[in-house]
Amino acid sequence: MKPKSTEKAPAKRKPAKPAARKKGLTPDQIAASVRAQLAPAIAPLGVVSNTVQFLNRIERLAVMLAVWGPKINLTAHPQDPEEIVFHVFDSIIPISLAVSLKILRLGRTHRFLDIGSGAGFPGLVIAAAINASVTLVEARRKRATFLTEAAIEMGLQNVRVECARAESFDVRDGYDVVTSRALGNPAALFQIAGRALRVEGVLMLYVTADQTFDEDTLAAAGEAGLFDGARSVYDLRHGRDVFHRTAATWVRR
Repeated sequence: MKPKSTEKAPAKRKPAKPAARKKGLTPDQIAASVRAQLAPAIAPLGVVSNTVQFLNRIERLAVMLAVWGPKINLTAHPQDPEEIVFHVFDSIIPISLAVSLKILRLGRTHRFLDIGSGAGFPGLVIAAAINASVTLVEARRKRATFLTEAAIEMGLQNVRVECARAESFDVRDGYDVVTSRALGNPAALFQIAGRALRVEGVLMLYVTADQTFDEDTLAAAGEAGLFDGARSVYDLRHGRDVFHRTAATWVRR
């Protein structure tokens, strides 16, 4: 008979508890966080006609993005307040820069045409910020439906949504500004803007700082009657990352 060991058996280790999952924010909490981050920085931009009204409208947009975004892939992280804040700033800062450089003058009602509006950046943000009539052109039906519902929820009476391809949209009436953040084929955008803009109207493309336009593309701008190309560079923080952005503008002559 073997003697009993005097050593104690090793204690049985309890399985580690899984890390507690961070509770997700509700749409209202997301909207409140967006407002809190935007509030200190909106007035210094100098182009928002009514700061409180603007923040109220963007809160409603944030709720709509949080609810609709996961269903129809509006943005990469529609329930992340920091991402929404990034897109809002990226929509309005180029307008502020263009005004400061006297490329745009907002002393009267303007007519904006936003091509490829997607989740409403920049079109809905511009409509929420300034005294302008804004037409949003979006080819994807689900996104066009979202834009219509978001404009209603935001209380925007100055927005019209067109579910159409920009190439086929009737642009005989002169617009003061054409914007596009969903940059596709620049040459095609130049052609559309050349038809849509009144004389002295402005085309504004939202691009990355390293976006370049080759000679053929620039020649297409001239053929469309767009001249005086300019670039306004600005930096935007998103979390720990800093993104280098550019507003590229041309004037219809």
